[in-house]
Amino acid sequence: MHQENQRSNDKISIVIPVYRSEESLAILTERLHLVLKSISAEYEIIFIDDCSPDNSWEILKVLKENHRKTVKIARLLVNSGQHNAILCGLQLSTGNIVITMDDDLQNPPEEIPKLIEPIYRGYDLVIAAYASKKHSSFRNNSGQLIDWILRKIFSLPKDFQLTSFRATNRFVVDNVCQMGGVFPYITAMMFSSSARHINVLVEHHPRTFGSSNYNLKRSLSLAANLIFSYSPFPLYTIILFCFLSFLCSMVFSLLIIFRTLVYGTSYPGWASTVIIVSFFNGIIMLCLVIFGIYLSRISQQMTRIRVPYTISELHE
Repeated sequence: MHQENQRSNDKISIVIPVYRSEESLAILTERLHLVLKSISAEYEIIFIDDCSPDNSWEILKVLKENHRKTVKIARLLVNSGQHNAILCGLQLSTGNIVITMDDDLQNPPEEIPKLIEPIYRGYDLVIAAYASKKHSSFRNNSGQLIDWILRKIFSLPKDFQLTSFRATNRFVVDNVCQMGGVFPYITAMMFSSSARHINVLVEHHPRTFGSSNYNLKRSLSLAANLIFSYSPFPLYTIILFCFLSFLCSMVFSLLIIFRTLVYGTSYPGWASTVIIVSFFNGIIMLCLVIFGIYLSRISQQMTRIRVPYTISELHE
């Protein structure tokens, strides 16, 4: 009984980034209210409009007018990306349990209790797993690459699924908000701040309205943010290249010395010289490019030339 009372007293925050979803927002809000009323005495739904070009913001203002106490809405000044929008929502959230989900109805609100249950069993981070993803084949394939990188970084099991439908406790959210960053990747930030995580199998519905906003450019951008901001892999790659370059140069030098000692002189070979010089110059340039990316990101964060997001309008 005490545990049930504790659960009903815990405040739940739902964080939803919004982009081109004018048709689904009203339906999503009503379904969320029905679910949340049945599991918690206090809750809030936080919509972050990522400068959507359609009528999403106007619809959100109507929803706020109809649900003054339970709905928060914020509009970003410029399109800042899904992860920055989620970070904004996390910083506005006040619940003991925080859930992130998409705005396209592919994450059924009715599955939220399944995500919350493990939090009460001591898990820090609960991530939805799908028996069958209803995304496009392109998004599934690009998502598999990013998931593979995440699993390598955080030493996750091969079958561990990574989705944007997840629940976490207040401790993890506070740590994620403190991390901040110009190039946030929310899943990586949550894993960095959690010790116990688990997959929970839930339904994943086909997209009802519109089409996915993911494309090749966005997928590559997310992969770059993940690799360069949360992974030491590029630095390890540089170390490997430098070691191999040193090893090759030593072998080549020993070969020249051997030929000189045995034959008295080495024959001139301008082609091999050009190839060797070009190869090592290429390695050096690659290393400089990777170092340049790191320095650029450090500079932008330290000088605040670029910020994660800017709120242009907020209704709490």
